[in-house]
Amino acid sequence: MSGVPPTRVVRIGTAVRTVLQNTTRRMVPAPVALLELAAGFMATHAVYAVARLGVADVLSDGPRTASDVAAEIGADPDATYRLLRAGAMFGLVTENSDGQFGLTPMGRTLRSGPDSMRDVVLMMGDPAYQRAWSELTHTIETGTPGAERALGAPMWEYLDSHPEFAAVFNDAMTRLSQLDWPAIEAVYDFTRFSTIVDVGGGHGRQLALMLGASPSAKGVLLERDGLLADAERLLGEAGVLARCRLEAGSFFDTAPSDGDLYVLRRVIHDFDDDQAVAILTNVRRHMPRGSTLLLMESVVPEGNTPHFAKTLDLDMMIFVGGRERTARQFETLLDRAGLRITRILPTVSPLSLVEAEPGRRS
Repeated sequence: MSGVPPTRVVRIGTAVRTVLQNTTRRMVPAPVALLELAAGFMATHAVYAVARLGVADVLSDGPRTASDVAAEIGADPDATYRLLRAGAMFGLVTENSDGQFGLTPMGRTLRSGPDSMRDVVLMMGDPAYQRAWSELTHTIETGTPGAERALGAPMWEYLDSHPEFAAVFNDAMTRLSQLDWPAIEAVYDFTRFSTIVDVGGGHGRQLALMLGASPSAKGVLLERDGLLADAERLLGEAGVLARCRLEAGSFFDTAPSDGDLYVLRRVIHDFDDDQAVAILTNVRRHMPRGSTLLLMESVVPEGNTPHFAKTLDLDMMIFVGGRERTARQFETLLDRAGLRITRILPTVSPLSLVEAEPGRRS
């Protein structure tokens, strides 16, 4: 797909960036490097403030002074200037000689709109999200999700009882589906399949994208009943609803039996090994002979290789007791469920595609 660089090129670029980052870190005394690392939370909150206040939208038509921005967002002029000054340090804006601030390419990703990262930042900076991360030490000590202690309920129950945060969370998940898609489409051919089953597909964004890439395919969405109305609306807006069937149910208990491709996008990482095997075994039981399973998951590299999955693994542990897995761990997991890996396709995003087929009958 145009605009998506080859995976090999991205890997080389990532390796170069890692060398430069490590070199920069070694150029300052170790205590200073540690201080800068520990202060990373400040960047999170600064970016969140810029997103929450709609600063990028105010600057979308061109540079403006901090006072102008403050008047638009209803904020204190001095405090707004200090936020923008910090934002310049983090690469969101630049300040010109006239004291006006303009958006950088990264800052433009915080503008409202279909390609915005604003929803993701609003989730990550949300007080509920931050409270859960404050319990990382508790999670390490006990091996249990710290989010339950921070939020007063398991993550999924909290979402059910807090619709405002649930909306933030779901909007972020939808945006992340869109963010991953060009990288997925660049390495995988969906036109080979006649019926694509999206297991636990949420609001149907991923299914809509897959059906868009495979115009002759039919789609089936398996999801909890409470999400199907929104999924029906989204699939209708995408122009693929006529090719879809929506089924209510739990992926622990049921799955459609008429697919030739079964897709689980970032589902398995939400669960520990035994729960993940239960889901995969259930799906395996419903897969026809000759069908394919596709897991869209991060694959953790061995050793000290930098990868976003190593941080995301902590996120899964904190919120739901899940985990990111290495290729070897995926092989073991799928074997327990009666499935065999046929290939693992890396992409330019942190996501990889783990393709499998039914093996022995469990």
